[in-house]
Amino acid sequence: MAICPECGALQPFDPSLSLFAVLGLEVAFSVDPAQIRSQVLERLRTLHPDRFAQADSATQRQSLEWSTRINEAQAVLSDPLRRADYLFTQHFGHSALGEEMGSIRDPELLVRQMERREALEEAANAKDPAVLDSLRAQAKAEERQLHEGIAQAFQDPVAEVIAPLLQEWQYLRKFLAEIDQSEEQWDFA
Repeated sequence: MAICPECGALQPFDPSLSLFAVLGLEVAFSVDPAQIRSQVLERLRTLHPDRFAQADSATQRQSLEWSTRINEAQAVLSDPLRRADYLFTQHFGHSALGEEMGSIRDPELLVRQMERREALEEAANAKDPAVLDSLRAQAKAEERQLHEGIAQAFQDPVAEVIAPLLQEWQYLRKFLAEIDQSEEQWDFA
C-alpha cells in the first residue's frame, strides 16, 4: 500500500485510509496491543523519514505523512477508550466524547460521579492511602466491566447504547486521574 510492489517507490499517503488500514489491522474494538506495536514498528522500519533523507522533497514529504499517520494510529488504537470513540465516529459520523455531546445526560451517571468525588474528597481529607487504594481498585473493576460491555456493544453497534458507555468510561478515567493527583499531593505535602 505505501510502497509500490512493482517499482518499490513510496506512494502518496491516501487520507481516506482508516487508522486500522494504516496499520494493516482488522477493524475491531478488540485489538491485541502487541499486534499494534508490531505493525507500527514494521511500517516505521520501511517508511520512517530517516530512510528517505536523501530522497527528493516530495518523497520526504510523503514519508513524513505516512509516519505521522502511523504514529496517530498507534496513539489512538493503543488506547482502548480512544479506539472505541474512533470506531464510534466511523460508525456514526461524530464522536461520543466530543463537545457536541455536552454534559452528563444520564442522571444515574451523574449521581455515581458525585458519590465518587465525595468519597475521594473524604479520603483526601483523611489522607488515608487504604481508602484511595480501595477507590482505585473499584474504579479499575468498573473500567474492566465497561471495556467488556463496549466490546459486546460493538458486535451490533447502536449509538444510543455505546455513547453512554464511552462517556461513563471517560468520566471514570478522569476520576482515576484525580485519585493519582490526590496521592501525588500527599507525597509533596
